[in-house]
Amino acid sequence: MLLLTAPFDRAGSPAAALPWSATGQAMAGTLGLAAVGLVIDQGGGVLAPFGRPLLSAAVHAGFLATGCAAAMGGSAGWRRSASRLATVVVIASLMSRATPWGAISFLALPIVLFFDFARRPAAPLVGLAWPTPAAAALGLAAGLSLGTHLLIASSRTFGYAIQIDGWPHYLVAVAYDIGVSAVSAEWLFRGALFGRWWRRWSFELAAVLATACAVTRYVLDPNLPQTVDARLGAIFYMGLLGLTGCGLRAWSGSLVPGYLATVGFFVLYRALSSR
Repeated sequence: MLLLTAPFDRAGSPAAALPWSATGQAMAGTLGLAAVGLVIDQGGGVLAPFGRPLLSAAVHAGFLATGCAAAMGGSAGWRRSASRLATVVVIASLMSRATPWGAISFLALPIVLFFDFARRPAAPLVGLAWPTPAAAALGLAAGLSLGTHLLIASSRTFGYAIQIDGWPHYLVAVAYDIGVSAVSAEWLFRGALFGRWWRRWSFELAAVLATACAVTRYVLDPNLPQTVDARLGAIFYMGLLGLTGCGLRAWSGSLVPGYLATVGFFVLYRALSSR
């Protein structure tokens, strides 16, 4: 219950509304980049294999850019930060497609994000701070516990197998989760959006809204198996993970515990096979 009752300094809450103009610009840039990826993917030829990675990069670049716009209130400088982060995501996505070792470049994103925002005034708003070791350990344990529950429930109820279908593919997927997917989710949903909404409204409402946005992101992911059980599972587990992340963010004052929870969950999720 402690996580659900953490206080927040509401000073300046009227300024916590989203900067819709800057957010719209971020989304427009995302759509433009996604359109380029779609044209390449459908056009065939030597560049066709890079179309889907570019589409994926466009989605995460959009999350990061929207987070930048929201975190900085649309003030000057958010575009430069968003452009730097988007460039890292695009390059990493293309490199991961060109060679399996290129997936290592995904790990550059959290480093660039931290050094770009660590000293900005917006850093406390989004929880960009180091947590205590206890908070970090709790976050990781929460994610691993939820992931373990997923493995047991899926293998005993829906017939999924707990196995890794090739270590190279698994490691690429984990690098993507650690460097891009978990980073963009925490940055936008539990950082920028939850941080602003928490200042404006109650913790409960802010957590529910931020989690609903995160669940929608995963349910609409084309990589999610198109089955009823997979979609219901995504709603259930992403809902729990999202609420846990908001609680950890409120309690610790840092995004890191929630990020570790997300990483811990997906490291185990990637070991689930439909075979």
